[in-house]
Amino acid sequence: MLSIALSAFPIESNLFWRKVELFMPCLIRNSAHPPSSVSALFLASLTTLFPVANLRAQTGASVFRNVGPSVAYVGSKSCGAPGCHEEINRTYFPTPHGQSMAPANSPAQLALVPQPITVFNAKNNRTYTVYQQDGNMYQSAYELDKNGRKIYSIAHKIDYVSGGDIVGYSYLYRVGAWIFQAPLSYYIRTRSWELSPGYVVDDVGFSRVMTTGCLLCHNGQPDPVAKRDGMFKEPPFRFGELGVSCETCHGPGALHVKEMQTKKGRVLGPNEVDTSIVNPAKLPPRLADDLCRECHQAGDSEVIYPGKTVMDYRPGTPLTETMIIVKRPIKPEQREEANRLETNPPIRGSLEQPLWWKNSTLELSVCYQASHGRLTCSTCHSVHHAPQPENKEAAYRAACLTCHKESTCKLKPDDSKRLAVKDDCIECHMEKRPVAGIAHSNDTKHRIVRYPGQPLPEFAFEQPKPDLPALLWLNRPEGEPNARIPDTAQLEAYFTVARKDPTLWPYWFRKLDELSKTAPDDPAVLSSLGAVALAEKKDNAKAAEYFSRALKQGNEEAITFLNLATALGNMGRVEEARLVLERGVAAYPYSGPLVARLAQSYFLSGQTWRARGLVQQFRALFPEDPSVHEVQTRLDAMGGVNPLPGADRGTDVTPK
Repeated sequence: MLSIALSAFPIESNLFWRKVELFMPCLIRNSAHPPSSVSALFLASLTTLFPVANLRAQTGASVFRNVGPSVAYVGSKSCGAPGCHEEINRTYFPTPHGQSMAPANSPAQLALVPQPITVFNAKNNRTYTVYQQDGNMYQSAYELDKNGRKIYSIAHKIDYVSGGDIVGYSYLYRVGAWIFQAPLSYYIRTRSWELSPGYVVDDVGFSRVMTTGCLLCHNGQPDPVAKRDGMFKEPPFRFGELGVSCETCHGPGALHVKEMQTKKGRVLGPNEVDTSIVNPAKLPPRLADDLCRECHQAGDSEVIYPGKTVMDYRPGTPLTETMIIVKRPIKPEQREEANRLETNPPIRGSLEQPLWWKNSTLELSVCYQASHGRLTCSTCHSVHHAPQPENKEAAYRAACLTCHKESTCKLKPDDSKRLAVKDDCIECHMEKRPVAGIAHSNDTKHRIVRYPGQPLPEFAFEQPKPDLPALLWLNRPEGEPNARIPDTAQLEAYFTVARKDPTLWPYWFRKLDELSKTAPDDPAVLSSLGAVALAEKKDNAKAAEYFSRALKQGNEEAITFLNLATALGNMGRVEEARLVLERGVAAYPYSGPLVARLAQSYFLSGQTWRARGLVQQFRALFPEDPSVHEVQTRLDAMGGVNPLPGADRGTDVTPK
């Protein structure tokens, strides 16, 4: 009967449950590893008030005393308390940042679905519907078989909406402590519901986990569970706050609140600054821009500094101490192509910098270069008082005129081109372009040009430095010529970029070889060595040793459990493999690959009732998951046959 089981569940490596997935430990932006302990900064000894002249002389370290990890967050309600920042509180929270996340059952959101709206994805034969019921928004999905009968049907109540009235809205829902993205989004330009960004290429249904790194840029106070990316404490957001909170840009406010309570009515002098809380307007330009860079600048790879998490960044400190952003350089032979793309529609994966790389795109501007970095995000953008739509053109034109003059425009006042854009500087010099990879979206290109299609400046063709071959470090520390990216972070950067550009694989292997000697117990190194041993060298014993050590060192990601179980299973150590899978599913109950592999393990050991029960429980929430659906199909095909008679003593929970 064992042969029946093997024929029903083939274990060749080309099947879905035997595929080796080579992923690195989560040093990337969505990391949720616990922070390393950091001693309190000496800045705590500074006096509360600091002369502006001295403050502006600072180029690197922040003089603000709330940047250390010992200072607690207090929530935005403390900022808007009577006698405090009531006016700013009133004007800020209606802005795009303040409204970047909200409950999904608001009247405004429900008005977007006056009746059920259906979206069909022909690639996977899946039909989605968004609708409202009993004052809540829902999204559902089903698939039909060749006879037109439903294979499954599932609906989830939507809990949160994220986005804004420029591009559109995406939706989130909760399952216990986990947060997931819903597959349908609403697009402003077309006033239509369609697949969420990324789903056209990879429609994962309702199973896309909302990682901390993603959520952090839409909600300023997420409260994640350590080492469980996508899992959050209860409530999932500190102080019940939605949207980008005050402390996102000003840092934790406990010290400021405490000092203000003891010095009520204290008025600062004209040359004094309150150092108990970060004031972005008083930061050096690079540190001020880092506040925006955290969310508005991406790269080919964004790596979390070893020992840190995305939650560890504190306003007023260099972002590069928490997150390292790298990109591939434009090679000399690509110069002509890169310049041509400045006038062509954006193509995802092309040489053109994506429009959401705001900071590095702005830095390509002559305006930025001529200002020696003093042209910052806040030169044009007022976070506290975002202009109303009818006032935007005038507000941004006024920002241009802080440096330029009316006569700077070479077009005569009565020129038809100037009249056509209503004297709007942005219309000509910062064109709106489609965003590659995101449907129905236009965004402002932050490279300021004299004319459309202006060739890129020489700075755009910067080549890598010896300390980071083949890559550019976009947020390299200023004034620190000896700064370098830690080797384990380089390993992750090369891995991430090599998946887009295979010519970089040799750099990854070379770095891994170095680290195998200099940092043999690092969990990222161990997982990488295990992946190579498993997939390249076919050395299951060594792979199992590496993955086991990686788990012990704290790398508790779903892929580590999966890879360790694979190596153990390949050696015939099926009981050990099953125990590892059970640990993995306990940690990640909504991981389709882990659940599918464990169900297969149960079946092959004769525990059909466990396999069916596990699959049934998972598919009650995610019936569209392909890996678990495949297991269900094979279980159904087996009927009541057990691979090992006598081993199955449980009750079959599959509905008849």
